[in-house]
Amino acid sequence: MLTFDLSRLWLAALGFVVAYVTQSTARWLHHGYKLRKTVRDMQAKGAPTLPHSWIFGHLIFMGEFRKDHPEDANIYNMQCWFMDNVARFFPGEETIPPVIYLDLWPLLNSPMIMTTHPAVSAQYTQLKSLPKSRTSTVYLTPLTANKDIVSVEGDEWKHWRSRLNPGFSPRNITALLPELVEEMLVFIDGLKKLAGKDGTWGEVFQFEERTMNLTFDIIIRASLDTRLHQQTLGTDTPLKSALLAQLEQMGRMANPARGFLHAFNPFGSFTIAENNKVMRDFFVPNIQKSIQSESRSSGKRTIVDLALKQFNVEADSKAQAKPDEEFINILLSNLKAFLFAGHDTTATTLCWMFKSLQDNPNCLEKLRAEHTAVLGPDVDQAHEVILKSPHLLYALPYTLAVIKETLRLYPLAATVREGRADFFLTAPGSPFKYPTDGFALWDGVPAIQSRADLWVKGNEFFPERWLATEGDTLYPPKDAWRPFSMGPRNCIGLELALVELRLVAVMMARKFDVQEAWHKWDAKKGNTGSKPMVKGERLYRVGTGTVHPKDGMPVHIRVRQ
Repeated sequence: MLTFDLSRLWLAALGFVVAYVTQSTARWLHHGYKLRKTVRDMQAKGAPTLPHSWIFGHLIFMGEFRKDHPEDANIYNMQCWFMDNVARFFPGEETIPPVIYLDLWPLLNSPMIMTTHPAVSAQYTQLKSLPKSRTSTVYLTPLTANKDIVSVEGDEWKHWRSRLNPGFSPRNITALLPELVEEMLVFIDGLKKLAGKDGTWGEVFQFEERTMNLTFDIIIRASLDTRLHQQTLGTDTPLKSALLAQLEQMGRMANPARGFLHAFNPFGSFTIAENNKVMRDFFVPNIQKSIQSESRSSGKRTIVDLALKQFNVEADSKAQAKPDEEFINILLSNLKAFLFAGHDTTATTLCWMFKSLQDNPNCLEKLRAEHTAVLGPDVDQAHEVILKSPHLLYALPYTLAVIKETLRLYPLAATVREGRADFFLTAPGSPFKYPTDGFALWDGVPAIQSRADLWVKGNEFFPERWLATEGDTLYPPKDAWRPFSMGPRNCIGLELALVELRLVAVMMARKFDVQEAWHKWDAKKGNTGSKPMVKGERLYRVGTGTVHPKDGMPVHIRVRQ
């Protein structure tokens, strides 16, 4: 009898599983059909799309992209690939269309509109700021539970953005220069140890690892006035290990197919919870320490301290004694978001900046000459000059031009917004109104920032364009420089990132020569086969989520004599 009952139980359980899988698969396929039909309907109305398949949507083009690129190439390369192949993908067009409908299900859960003209992107980021798409907010869920200012909307976003803005203001970032310079000196000292003796080239190392450790130390210092010492430990701190492990989980879950499997994997959920616990155990005691400190009003100026100062102003009007648990949890979520976004993008931009200067030695000489003219001939005293006269850091127009040109050619992020039934896009020179309901609006920053019909020498590294005056053919087009997004929901960390980039340029460009060292890297790793390239370059954008330089940008350096 017991055996019979167990058999019935197993059969019932199996039936339940089969029914659940069948129902889930049916829902999944029906969702895919609706997405395919949505794009077909747009195509019938005359909207620009690539050739579309009922079965594969636009996945065929993903296959062609993968065939034309190394397997680890980041999807961010796709927009420039479209631009390089306009005749192939958009017959009859001279340049990439300003609006493109894309159906990449099941890689993405919603169809997309990629906008490749600044006048179009401005319509949903600046003229009207549409809500963030679930495509981007779902990605952040494992890290922040969507309590961060990237994810929230409406009054909650306004409230928290106003609390956090003071910590990222130009005035406050300038006040933090002594702390930032202290971390920069550790960075420079570490590079000296990697250089060869007496002006010779040192051994190969991954430049991104060094820049990433620097940005970790800086963000924690700016947020909490706590020294993480990531640059000198010789191993990853628990905080860095937890964040990088979490980003790996987020990359897996961002793919709907892998995310579906993740839902049935208890170890994935356990890993996410453990990573968040490690980060919480680091941040919360530091937040509580700031709350308990009585010195906030006497010069403290970290991001957390200024957020608490704003809270105290609000609390006085509401007779609230101190921040509650909800406040701490939201602040924690934002600190994790800042750490993720700030360390990743700035560290990678530093790699591309020195890659660009390596490839354009005339620009490097102009940069060095500006530093000597403004800060004096002694490179080892440049930081002292800046600390005594902080305004000089902002008196380096060519340095800023180099930074902006790097970010133009190598943008690392773009906003994705949610379309809606009452919102239509228009494109320059076209009467067509593009429906957005049901679509995620993807700001095509790489395409916008290199369009040949907008930018003179658009594919060249040419910092002088940022010194041109209005009316000059080189003058940058309106709204076309968008690496930090634009409008009210632009990147809150813009000023901190630009100051970090300026400081590294000032303290490093005259001190060292930096070169890619692929021959040494290949020898070290035993790479004897074919070498993957994009456009003839070993260094290209890789990663399944955020963008990174190939192999962390292997370089060697020498101290300039």
